[in-house]
Amino acid sequence: MVQTASLATVITLATFLPSTAAYAAKDIVLTYGFLRHSIPVSEITRFAETGKQSPSLGLLVSLSQQDPALLREALNRTVPVNYLVLQGALNSSHGDSVLAEAGQVVHPDSREESVPALRAAIATSAQDNRVSLLEFFENYPTDTMYVDGEKLMEAVQRARPMIEAAGDGIETVEDVLGALGF
Repeated sequence: MVQTASLATVITLATFLPSTAAYAAKDIVLTYGFLRHSIPVSEITRFAETGKQSPSLGLLVSLSQQDPALLREALNRTVPVNYLVLQGALNSSHGDSVLAEAGQVVHPDSREESVPALRAAIATSAQDNRVSLLEFFENYPTDTMYVDGEKLMEAVQRARPMIEAAGDGIETVEDVLGALGF
């Protein structure tokens, strides 16, 4: 696991350099209250690329009663972005606020490092002027990414009016959340 003292260095490098396996998340830990389930990012990547589910991922997909094809589409769907504009937004006070809110849902082991970790994962993913959920997972700059299911559900409920207004662009998020059982 990346040491906290060197996390700032890793995040700084991740912001300016393409992702490398040394600085990518290895596991995503889904939590819901006292329940925890860990999924290796490599299993998610394999599923997104080939459609083959590991037993662990298959269990989650089955329990959530989601269509694997929709989940795979959601993981691979890219959203076009302007890297320079996104960098400016991520490094603004408003960007800090949004990242701090998102950091309550997605964070490394140390919640204090959630904003820089999210900023690095998004910026690294956007270097080619497009972002996908799979790229975000692969570019998260700590060994383990935690996703708090309870906080995620609260955020989705608060954002529901915006999600409905945005339509298709947000369906990717809803597809993935549903497939993960949230």
